Amino acid sequence: MTAVEWLINELKDTGYEFSFVPNIIQAAQKMEKQQHGETWDAAIKAHDNRGHVHSRSIVDFDEYYNETFKK
Repeated sequence: MTAVEWLINELKDTGYEFSFVPNIIQAAQKMEKQQHGETWDAAIKAHDNRGHVHSRSIVDFDEYYNETFKK
């Protein structure tokens, strides 16, 4: 389940009506897919840059994620 799908389910449980926002949901899902792709690419690049050493690649990914998405 993606973050967007989770949010939709959580809001539906509160009775929130989504009938007027399908384009917003689709745009959010498209943005989420793009973010996942960029994160995936960055993780692979970090892994390659670190000589395929997993522990160093994981640290690089955590730093990238924190700098990119936790602003």
